[in-house]
Amino acid sequence: MQDLLHRLRDPLNNLSRKGGRKIMNKLKLVALLFMALAMGSGCYYYGPTPYYAVTPPAHSNYDQIWDSAMRAAQDIGISITSSNKNTGTAVGQRDDVSVTIQVTPQSDGTTRVGMSAKGSQSATSAINDDFNRAYNHYMGR
Repeated sequence: MQDLLHRLRDPLNNLSRKGGRKIMNKLKLVALLFMALAMGSGCYYYGPTPYYAVTPPAHSNYDQIWDSAMRAAQDIGISITSSNKNTGTAVGQRDDVSVTIQVTPQSDGTTRVGMSAKGSQSATSAINDDFNRAYNHYMGR
């Protein structure tokens, strides 16, 4: 009876006594293989995320910029009193504020658009903000 209790308490030791060495070696090999697979499949490195450079759009031509500036001015309520596309100057009025718009080609191939307004501080800043918002809309920004 005591022998039976001893065998039930320590089954792995019992296997090794009765020629179960082959089974023990196979169990160790399976355990080692399982651990190796578990460790190897834990983390996978995908590599760095590819970077795609975003190139800015080609410089818009002068005519498109001039037209966008004039449309923006008209949209926000500036009535253009005189304009000269060749010099890039347009003069207009909105309420009590005098507005001058300059479209100037730069030496690096870009075109600069500027607007100056003469009148009360609050009115000129409102016109400037409105013009910038409308101009950026027409330029697709």
